[in-house]
Amino acid sequence: MTGREERLPHRVSIINFKKVMKIKNLFIALFAASALFACNDDESLVPDNNQGTKSISVSLAGMSGVKTRATEAGNFLTKDTMNVNSVLINLTDASGAVVKSETITKDATVNSNWDKLVNPDKGYKFINVPQTISKVYVYGNPGTAVTDNQITTTLAQQQGSEVLYFGVDEDLTPIESEPIDPDPTSGKTYTANVTIKPIVARLQITKVIVKPSGSFEFTRVISGSQKQATVSWTGFDPKLKGIYLNNFYTTYHDSTSVADLYNNASSVNNILEGKWLFNQPTAVDAAAYASYSKYTGGSYEDLPLTLPADKSYAFNIFPSDQLPKIHLDLADLNIANLASTDLAVFNPALANTARFANIVKYLRNVNTEMTAADFKAGTIYNMEVELIPMLDNDLENIQFNVLVHVTIAPWTEETITPGFDLDQ
Repeated sequence: MTGREERLPHRVSIINFKKVMKIKNLFIALFAASALFACNDDESLVPDNNQGTKSISVSLAGMSGVKTRATEAGNFLTKDTMNVNSVLINLTDASGAVVKSETITKDATVNSNWDKLVNPDKGYKFINVPQTISKVYVYGNPGTAVTDNQITTTLAQQQGSEVLYFGVDEDLTPIESEPIDPDPTSGKTYTANVTIKPIVARLQITKVIVKPSGSFEFTRVISGSQKQATVSWTGFDPKLKGIYLNNFYTTYHDSTSVADLYNNASSVNNILEGKWLFNQPTAVDAAAYASYSKYTGGSYEDLPLTLPADKSYAFNIFPSDQLPKIHLDLADLNIANLASTDLAVFNPALANTARFANIVKYLRNVNTEMTAADFKAGTIYNMEVELIPMLDNDLENIQFNVLVHVTIAPWTEETITPGFDLDQ
């Protein structure tokens, strides 16, 4: 079998960090209200310098939920799905240069650094950190993506739920007098809040619905005049052969710097033997993270339209200036009594050449069309796709022929409802 293989989608987790500055000792105490974090180092010492030292206390809350690997349809994630297994904390000066760095890895050992981090009665501390520190950068699941406080990663590396999280606090205020739990000491402490969230957004198709009968109004401009036809049908039973993500960036440097746009204008020589090929300029196969299909014995098997409650056809994306497209590859359309009130506007005979249902538009609140800027990192977009027999024969000449119901599931729920745009 070829096609997309889930490695646990990115998860959005809200992490609140309290940072503290102190005259003599700098400590970071991280503790979470839920479970999710491990550690690797005990309290660490940094020599004092002539500029004095600080204390920074960081607390984590709201981390819960772990998903498992999926090989066909991806795991269905919710706003409560959070999968962070390690945290990198970089303490920097005003220029962003790293002064102190610490990685804490999840484990199940009592009194380990992870246990101190997630236990509100304990806390993890750094001692004698230079007073030059003015910012705290926090990365969840950093892997090899963070070097010298800079992120460089690819979309292929940011799949599933265990994706890179990021947050920064650049203002260590307000100040409080010690003693402050945990591990009270002397001096003054600055308190700050940091929220980390995934660097990706996630598109989840939770259901594909075939409308077996019905009608719609289709409009076309002919000789400068807008004409309209009513299209109806009494039977529709297509087979789903593949789902393909298109028009997306594959390299991430920071939230304002993405690169390597993958965009196919045609399926010809691109959807091939289980592969999803992009010419960049040589052919690159993105099937593992940008498509779902089952190619065996020289043919594509049918994909299920109805998925279990914990599964979805899901794609992680880097939010950018490009609107992602999703193409549903169909076969054996079996359209019964497809008719049109004006053959010049819509010719049912052409439906035999149709193949793709192309999702290229998303709406919020039924009639407000979303732009690329509306797709935010750390947000899950749930979609129900309803198919009607108004399809395209390739990836372009888009007819907006798919009805998609979308629910945003970040930390606050929002409903967006895309619709048909049957104009040409």
